[in-house]
Amino acid sequence: MRVLVTGSAGMLGRVLVPCLQQHGHVVNGVDRAELDITNYRDVIETVGDLGPELIIHGAAYTQVDLAESEPEQAYKVNAYGTENLAVACQKLDIPMLYISTDYVFDGLSDRPYQPWDQQNPSSVYGKSKLAGEKALQSLLSKCYITRTSWLYGPHGKNFVETMLQLGADRKQLNVVADQHGSPTSTATLSQIICELIETERWGIYHATDGGATTWCDFAREILAGQDVEVLPCETKDFPRPAPRPKYSVLDKTSLIDTIGRDVVPWQEALSSYLKLRTQLQPA
Repeated sequence: MRVLVTGSAGMLGRVLVPCLQQHGHVVNGVDRAELDITNYRDVIETVGDLGPELIIHGAAYTQVDLAESEPEQAYKVNAYGTENLAVACQKLDIPMLYISTDYVFDGLSDRPYQPWDQQNPSSVYGKSKLAGEKALQSLLSKCYITRTSWLYGPHGKNFVETMLQLGADRKQLNVVADQHGSPTSTATLSQIICELIETERWGIYHATDGGATTWCDFAREILAGQDVEVLPCETKDFPRPAPRPKYSVLDKTSLIDTIGRDVVPWQEALSSYLKLRTQLQPA
């Protein structure tokens, strides 16, 4: 297919674009400099000129804490920008895949969240991403909503890179141990997206690596073999402007049934990433 990817210069986009190309798709990647998704006319003209058969919308406002103090900007990008793209898709009869987040849930569940569970975001970021979901669903019948969590990969700021940097400078780290979720590598998510778009099975999907952990245990796995002690602490010990869901494990049953395979355990995906990272470092 001819695929338009927004946010192509972002952490996910820089892995997703080559993954799509490896699957035989012709990809146009655009970032903020090439397409302002908050400008309706720009969106209509760009989508019309490029003529994609599918849009994968990865561009987003992702500064979770900053969003609490500038909600207008978060909603402008994540809600209005998404709506602009959805309107363009509606006009041209193009399906769209939207990357969403575990932050659409409040984290009060005692079991993994199903795609159809009630959303109740507690942060501005989560609310703005949910607004994007609703805009998409109100305008398009041919769409995918792909929720993910704890994303990391090359080419971007993320928890794995932060822990590696801190671990190089310190002998002891305190990491939150009362938040549970599923780490997800950009390589995993990209591969899932490539398989999902071939199904034309529209709907909401939860797409993460397999299993669940805490930030503390995730950090211990990242720093395994290094002389760094990772100590558990509570969320209240590190207050942040935006509330984080205490439990945001996502149930992937419908995704697994749709793409016809299980997802890799998060530990395996992390190991692959760390090996790749080592290979990419200059000698």
